[in-house]
This record gives sequence, C-alpha cells and structure tokens, in this order.
Amino acid sequence: MGASIPTSALPGTSQVAFAEAGASTNANARTADPQAIVASAAVAAPTPRDAFGITDPPPPPEPIAVPQYTVAYSNVTGKLATWPAGGGVNDGFGYRGSEFHGGIDIMAGYGAAIVAASPGVVIAVTQDGGWGQYVQIDHGAGITTLYSHMIAGSPTVSVGQAVEGGQVIGSVGDTGYVTVAHLHFEVWVDGTKTDPMAWLP
Repeated sequence: MGASIPTSALPGTSQVAFAEAGASTNANARTADPQAIVASAAVAAPTPRDAFGITDPPPPPEPIAVPQYTVAYSNVTGKLATWPAGGGVNDGFGYRGSEFHGGIDIMAGYGAAIVAASPGVVIAVTQDGGWGQYVQIDHGAGITTLYSHMIAGSPTVSVGQAVEGGQVIGSVGDTGYVTVAHLHFEVWVDGTKTDPMAWLP
C-alpha cells in the first residue's frame, strides 16, 4: 500500500547542506588530537634568555708582603747603662690633662751632676725656649737621649764628642719653662718619644 509524504516534510537543499557540513565538522573533531595545541602565527617570538650579560668581579689584588723588621741595638740592649741623675721622679711620661709630657722629671738638686745614660755621641748642645740649656746624645740604632733645664753654660761636652755611660755632661738647673730646678730627661726611638722608665736600669 503506497503512502505519500508531503513535500514540506522533506529537507530542503539548504538543510541537507548544513547537515553535511555538520557531519564533516564532527568527523574532523573526532579525528583531531585533543592534546594538540596549534600556535597562532600572531604569537610573539619568545625573548631569548640571558639577554643581559653578567660580568664576574675582578679577582682581589695579591696581598702585599710586609717586611718584618728586627732592630738590633748596638750600644743599648733594651736598657740604658745608668740613670742620668740622682733623685726621685716627680712627673712621669704621658698626658697631664690635655698636655703631653714627653719625658720624666728627676728631682735632683740645683747644681747636681748630670751624666750620659749610655755610651754615645753628642749631637746637640744648645739653648731652647722650653727646654732651656740641653744636651742630646745619639746612642746608635735610632736611640737618642735628651737632658734639659741644665744650668746655662754648664755642659762639659761638645757636638761630635764621644761619651761613656756615666760620664758627667752638665749640671741640673732651672733654665727654660720650669718652676723648680730639675732634670727633664727624654728617650727617643727612631724619632719618637718613648717612656724613659722602660729603658732605665
């Protein structure tokens, strides 16, 4: 028995084309790898790594070898031969408030003998405003001694003269900046004042 289908129930040409396109799209979707990523041509090229160079710091300079010096005392072996005068020490080496005292004050009486503390050569016999009349002796190895506030004209030695330890070189006085007669005695090592007490026997 035959049956007829109305024309409106049949798909039109456009509907058939859409269905075929959809089927084609679904087929492509089924065959494509779901894990695949397709990059667009518009994606920027990656920035290369290490675009900025790193310069290592320069190596440290080689250490400078510092020579070790050993001072050999020819005439003085750590101690002077004798005290330069008798009497007690009234004022020591170092600061007195803001003032630095560069030697020791030995309270020998006016006119008492002053002697060379060790053998050496006289390098100065002169007058000075602060020290008054003084004598300075070079003992070698950079060590010198100074004897000041002598009685004017009392030195018994002259520049260039060799002296023995204990030899009289002048007399205790009150010349220069003093309030009472005494011997101001200094010890210098390589041009620097040092505490005489460390050198006296």
